[in-house]
Amino acid sequence: MLRVFLTVYDEKSVSRAAEILNSSQSTVSHNLEKLRGLLGDALFVQAGRGIVPSARADAIAPKVRRILIEMEGLTDQGVYDPVTDPDPFVIALSSSILDGELEAISNALRASLPGKHVVFRDLANLSSIEPLLDRREVDVVLNLRPRSYPNTLNHRPLFRDEMRVFYDPKARGPVRSVADFCAAPHATVAFGQGRRSLLQSELEALSIHRRVVLGAPNLWMLIRLMRGTDLLACLPARAEHNAQGQLASCPFPIDLPPLFFDVVWHRRYSNSARLDWLLMLIENALTPRREEDALMEAEDFWALSD
Repeated sequence: MLRVFLTVYDEKSVSRAAEILNSSQSTVSHNLEKLRGLLGDALFVQAGRGIVPSARADAIAPKVRRILIEMEGLTDQGVYDPVTDPDPFVIALSSSILDGELEAISNALRASLPGKHVVFRDLANLSSIEPLLDRREVDVVLNLRPRSYPNTLNHRPLFRDEMRVFYDPKARGPVRSVADFCAAPHATVAFGQGRRSLLQSELEALSIHRRVVLGAPNLWMLIRLMRGTDLLACLPARAEHNAQGQLASCPFPIDLPPLFFDVVWHRRYSNSARLDWLLMLIENALTPRREEDALMEAEDFWALSD
């Protein structure tokens, strides 16, 4: 009954809940009626052609979610067989900047589980990470590390990157100085962050101000709109792969701390054998990227030594 309630609550539809639960609408409705009798509340009310949860349903939904998770933990003996697992793996990430990592993970999953249903979701912004993981809408998130994570989340580092300045070499030359950087028009795109990016905070702390004249919804559109213009864009170095020769890049005019990308999950699933299996696969799939980072660190060390 609790699982039926939560599925109807999330889907706001008895018919969609029945499809997800591989059940009939009459069975779902019967379970809801039993739960209504136990709780003394309608739980859902008609709103046009759909249904909306009652105030009581909104109040108990988080508690029901926790109860179901704890019940699942009672049967988790630390043994996990992904072949017999009926649930899809759902991974959220900033796809326009992490498309190489998305491809590596997808290939690894197909090699291990050819028939497994895998869903990649685009991460809209940083504030959506916690609710997505809390509601178990996604298993893990791949994300550019923010200033801090909510205490409900755990994370592991995956790889590092550095910020570079991108431009169209047919329209302008590389950035030579901070003054050149500040005088040029800039284009931006958000990679899973909130309204205020990490880079913006770093620049403001150094009293460096850029003149943003264009905002793009994703990296591919940004590259397309920058062609033939004197615009600059501050992007992780791995964006060079997406630019495919259309844009060039140069070092940032000032030293900035490195960027770190993490895999993130909810703390309540930390003891899940299913999560452990998925984390291991992701880390193994991205091992080449980690080796590149280690090489980069070694090169930095010897450059400083010289």
